[in-house]
Amino acid sequence: MGVRGLWAVSATALGGLILINLLLANANATAWLVLSLVALAAALFFCFKQGASVGHASCGVSSTIETARQSGEKVYAQLDKKYLSQAWSHTTGIKGIFAGALIPYVAGCVYIILSLLWRNNPGLQTAATIARVPAWLLSLPYWPIIMGGHEDFVALTPDIVVMLLVTPFILPIGTYVGYLQGPRLWAHTEDAMKQGRRRAKARARVGKKMAPKVQKPEI
Repeated sequence: MGVRGLWAVSATALGGLILINLLLANANATAWLVLSLVALAAALFFCFKQGASVGHASCGVSSTIETARQSGEKVYAQLDKKYLSQAWSHTTGIKGIFAGALIPYVAGCVYIILSLLWRNNPGLQTAATIARVPAWLLSLPYWPIIMGGHEDFVALTPDIVVMLLVTPFILPIGTYVGYLQGPRLWAHTEDAMKQGRRRAKARARVGKKMAPKVQKPEI
């Protein structure tokens, strides 16, 4: 739950997409593009559903915290900061976006900076080549989208720059959108629990009315 939970969802989806695209890399360009887009759609759905699950669990934490607060300062003081940080909030969702995008975004920025400096400083060529490896790997799920206009990916073109700086946020945003469903799902859960309790009470009343009367023995 919390920022770490949102990061884990995005990281898991990205890892799965990288593995799938590594397996598809030997396919022809059209097959790779189509299958990679299908995999990306599935990953976004995964992020949405798992983000919603994290949001629902976080709302449960928020409910517990509110109950503890209403119970008194002593009860509330027993909750540690780590548990409190798992409560649902928009701020947590936004932090989850940046946490999920951080590693691929930094890798892309490092590669872009070294590639630009390399033009005036040939001594940085080796560093730029090394930086290209993690940048390419972490953005691999999106390469099929632009590879039709490239014979190679050595030159740093505007579309590659946009891809390296924008795509790291796609999966985390999908997770965030799912996380936003948490309050609605929690309200549905609470309503279902209330209805279940009402039905249980109604069945109990009906059971009492239908219970056979015990005839007292005559004296």
